[in-house]
Amino acid sequence: MREPRRTDTALGLTLANRYRLDKLIGSGGMAVVYQASDQALGRTVAVKLMRFDAVGGAGSARHSDEVAVLAHLNHFALVTLYDAGVEVIDGIPRSFIVTEFVDGTDLRSHLLTGPMAPGEVARLGADLCEALHCMGSQGITHRDIKPANVLLAPSDFPGRAVRAKLADFGIARLFDATHRTETGTVVGTAGYLSPEQASGLPVGPAADVYSLGLVLLECLTGEHSYPGTAVESAMARLQRQPEIPDWLGAEWRAVLTGMTAREAEDRLRPAEAAGRLLALVPSADGASPEVPSSEVPSSEVPSVGVEATAEMVREEDSATRPLDLPTTLQHQVAPAVPTSTPPPQMDQQMEPATAPSRRPRRSRKLRRWPLVISGVLVAVLTAGAVLFFVPGAEPTPEPPAYPAVDGQLGDHLEQLQESVDP
Repeated sequence: MREPRRTDTALGLTLANRYRLDKLIGSGGMAVVYQASDQALGRTVAVKLMRFDAVGGAGSARHSDEVAVLAHLNHFALVTLYDAGVEVIDGIPRSFIVTEFVDGTDLRSHLLTGPMAPGEVARLGADLCEALHCMGSQGITHRDIKPANVLLAPSDFPGRAVRAKLADFGIARLFDATHRTETGTVVGTAGYLSPEQASGLPVGPAADVYSLGLVLLECLTGEHSYPGTAVESAMARLQRQPEIPDWLGAEWRAVLTGMTAREAEDRLRPAEAAGRLLALVPSADGASPEVPSSEVPSSEVPSVGVEATAEMVREEDSATRPLDLPTTLQHQVAPAVPTSTPPPQMDQQMEPATAPSRRPRRSRKLRRWPLVISGVLVAVLTAGAVLFFVPGAEPTPEPPAYPAVDGQLGDHLEQLQESVDP
């Protein structure tokens, strides 16, 4: 006889006259998570519905703690709390919380396909370390960081496939809150517990850094650092450090060793770990590092600065170098230069090596002056040569002396002479 099929009676219910439960996402020992519709705002949300009675018990107290924790947090790598309340279902009051819906998978499911690329792990780890820093500033410890509690939200940013979001704060607590567990009780997932958690000692933000270090190591290698049963896993971390392969490189080994140090005070702080992980992100996918001005390559110096420098050199040199006269005139006006000493090549010596072939407009004007002066000197010397070498006009000859003739004939001769004189 076939066993009747079980159905979830909560599906289709509307909580607080607003949140309709549409689809089962996951379930655990203390709660069930649904994809729901926010009918007031028309958006998809996640609803975590507790299995226990909301009026008492340790589970109810932990739920209240989770609501208080989420209400204190606001970070892109943490799920955002939207609402919380109590709904009577089948005559039993049950607490629920409403958070943002992450339309993706969790890190545990993602790792079933194999290890991740180091650059992707570095980005994911940096985001989660920032989230731990935000939590620590509010006096909050998550205490159950593991791949199943890391949600992977799709990313539209070029070069990034997903963004990490830390979820499930069911056993998180505030530092100054009343302990919900008895002294010596181990709370968390065995494979990712910190040494202090495995020993039943008080925990703080350093415990989350340790657990995240184990998660990142698993992302890189695809293997659990402490496999086995809960007892075997807990005992193993008290006897040895996690094995970090040499092929990961010195930088990755330094970061993971700093995050998984046995003593809590020796571990990296969340902000420090985030900075080191960001340094491991490939530069092609991140922002380009800024280069100090003293290290800017000469090829990237603006051409205006090079032209201005070349122009200043030419202006300073124009007062001392010889005029750019034609060769024949230089031999006439310039002092003799010993044949053993070659003439200085000023243009070749003073021209900057990086000056472009196209000269500035002002520089071309400065170089025209030697040509103008040369033309004036040529004209002056030519005129002097003409005056010196060309003979002048002959002096006017004195009129010839004719013999004096008396009488009327003499008068006619004088009139004829006057008519031909200039």
